[in-house]
Amino acid sequence: MNIPDKIGIVDTGSNTILGVVFRWDERRKSYRCFSLSDGLTVHAGLLRYVSDGKLSKEGLSVLSDSLKKIRAFFERMGVPEKLVYCFATASLRGVKNFPEAKEQAAEEGFSMTLLSGEEEARCDLAGMLQELSFLEQDQDSSIRFPEAGIAADMGGGSGQILCFSDRKKDCKNPEPDGFGSFPIGCLALKKRFVSADRTADGTTDGIAPSDRELESVRAFVQHEIESIPMIASLDPKSEIPPAFFAMGGTVKAIVRLLEKTGKPVSSPDQPGRTFFSVETLTQAIAFFRTPAGKALIETNEPGRKETLVIGAVSLLAIARRIGAGEITVLQSGVREGFVVRHCNPNV
Repeated sequence: MNIPDKIGIVDTGSNTILGVVFRWDERRKSYRCFSLSDGLTVHAGLLRYVSDGKLSKEGLSVLSDSLKKIRAFFERMGVPEKLVYCFATASLRGVKNFPEAKEQAAEEGFSMTLLSGEEEARCDLAGMLQELSFLEQDQDSSIRFPEAGIAADMGGGSGQILCFSDRKKDCKNPEPDGFGSFPIGCLALKKRFVSADRTADGTTDGIAPSDRELESVRAFVQHEIESIPMIASLDPKSEIPPAFFAMGGTVKAIVRLLEKTGKPVSSPDQPGRTFFSVETLTQAIAFFRTPAGKALIETNEPGRKETLVIGAVSLLAIARRIGAGEITVLQSGVREGFVVRHCNPNV
């Protein structure tokens, strides 16, 4: 079988649009992204342009301009147009004029697939299972993950919550034991709860949500996820809390900022595993709201300056509700799972 050495993935999200090159890994028999230089991130913020259930003309223009940049990126990387796969998630799910967005993508050379909330959750689970398996199989790895747990993919428009009890399921066609797709992405929460004309420090860019606004975020997130029976049955004060995994751009940005502040996100006993405690996250949120913390975000994560604190509070709300003491951060997510389910050859 003649397997192309690389393919391109376009992930059209609510906050960012990413173009990523995946290269064939013969040892793993899977396409994988090996380097940050193999990706381009455009902070498009499409959800900002959705009003009355439609993506505005300005939003369609932003989508088109973003895809132009990503098309040029793939051309530079030598990925043929026929080997580029494009999908959208909560950014365009449910908008009345999705056909117009699909047409804009087609004009830039991309055939856009719209993932349902259910399929997005399955892709998240597939990507997660593959990463956990790879981490455990690495030579001299001492990492062993629990067979059961809960995972959250924190996006811009939505958040997927997955409950699983058996990690040895078929990675390509996994079915979570419980899942839900909720409007708890950082940009969706900002749009719903954070005032556009008043913030705690007098600015209007959403960078400093008030205590009351963040409490509304916390309460909303916990109320939403309660609809998953496995979540509702959990006692947050249990002595044996479930393992908790987190994916998505928000949590990766939190890790990068924690590293900037000197907070440990790994352990010599488990090289390759990235994690932080819920207490560390609590302290980080408090710091991110200070002048020094806001400056750190603006310098290192400028594209997330309006949403990072909100996303971190959303993640903390989930962790508190399920009683988790720490959060294991995964690099994989919907993109990797999409590749596993829809792009990997049957080898």
